[in-house]
Amino acid sequence: MRFRVLFLALAVALPLFAKQRVVRHPAPGAGTPTFSREIVRIFQQHCQTCHHAGDIAPFPLVSYSDAKPRASMIKVMTQIRHMPPWKAADGCGDFRDERRLTTEEIATIAKWADAGAPEGNRADLPAPVTFSNAWELGTPDLVLANDESFTPELGKDTYRCFTVPTNTTSEKWVRAVDTHPGDRSTVHHVLTFIDTTGESQRLDEAEPGPGYTCFGGPGFTTTGSLGGWAPGQRALELPENVAFRLPAGSRVVMQVHYHPHTLTPMPDRTAYGLYFSDAPSPKELRFLPIVNQSFTIPPNNSNYLVNGDFPFPLWFAVKIWLVAPHMHLLGKKMEVFYTPPNSTEQCLIRIDDWDFNWQGSYRYENPIDVPAGTRLGLRAWYDNSSSNIRNPNSPPKPVSWGEATTDEMCLAFVGVTIE
Repeated sequence: MRFRVLFLALAVALPLFAKQRVVRHPAPGAGTPTFSREIVRIFQQHCQTCHHAGDIAPFPLVSYSDAKPRASMIKVMTQIRHMPPWKAADGCGDFRDERRLTTEEIATIAKWADAGAPEGNRADLPAPVTFSNAWELGTPDLVLANDESFTPELGKDTYRCFTVPTNTTSEKWVRAVDTHPGDRSTVHHVLTFIDTTGESQRLDEAEPGPGYTCFGGPGFTTTGSLGGWAPGQRALELPENVAFRLPAGSRVVMQVHYHPHTLTPMPDRTAYGLYFSDAPSPKELRFLPIVNQSFTIPPNNSNYLVNGDFPFPLWFAVKIWLVAPHMHLLGKKMEVFYTPPNSTEQCLIRIDDWDFNWQGSYRYENPIDVPAGTRLGLRAWYDNSSSNIRNPNSPPKPVSWGEATTDEMCLAFVGVTIE
């Protein structure tokens, strides 16, 4: 679904190009951007982590032959900021690993496309970026993977939970995690959940095939998480002396979202690598839910507001390290904020154009110090009208909280350490 706009742009643009006569562009002048000099460097920094062979993007953007026939489309997709996919709005949160083009970079791409997408002098090309399947942080202390591979159905978004025993005999602290999708062309994102009761194993045994169907959550009450992964994301290393707690003998459930847009989805066996901390007493990264589970979005309302909150003021001072908003297909916009005692509301993240297919965790460049007594809240807007192309119901109908695709959620997780 996330590529629908891209394909619609192609469908509109190609007939127009077919009717036009071939235009001969002059050789690029000194001020004209070329692929070899400017454009490939922009692609290396912002695009190629997804747009290379074997990854989630539908085509590579590594060579000139990859880019030239798509120049006009790339211009459009970058100007409307559909690509690269980064949803956090400016002016609300200073995040690490931003996938965002500058105004100057967008203008450079447009100028290059308008000039006929010149290649330039190949001697100007930088060294190519190498994409390796090796573990980024070295060999993990523990690798979790399902015993059997799973092949998703072609053209159907699939959410599958795989429960894996850790077989640990003592409590562990996890300082870093790395994700290895088995089939990068179909794995869209991975979320993890800790199970200390064995309920996930019973859910797996009750359904044939590897894993079990799940959406929104793992289907049981979880005691924690080890983070997650989305395309283009590198290994997650927590700050020094901060770690996830992994109880002894627990199971880790990996929820894998498959988006098989290729003609032949391959068997997938995604692996999750854990790196243990040697710190004597690390601070535990905990997730606080800001939520509203009692709402109903009326039909034919294109801008319905739902408010959510953490149910009580924070008892302790905390540092906020990351935030992860979550809605389903009717989601339109979300704001997450905190309000210190006797002070004004402060923004944590704002997403003005919610897209269910591009969501994840947003990590701050520096932690936010929040005093005891602070309240956490969110505002979420939903589009339950026929004009919402993602609306699963035609005609629209009332929608409330639930796990299914056709249900909704109003939720954000805030990752904190207690100070």
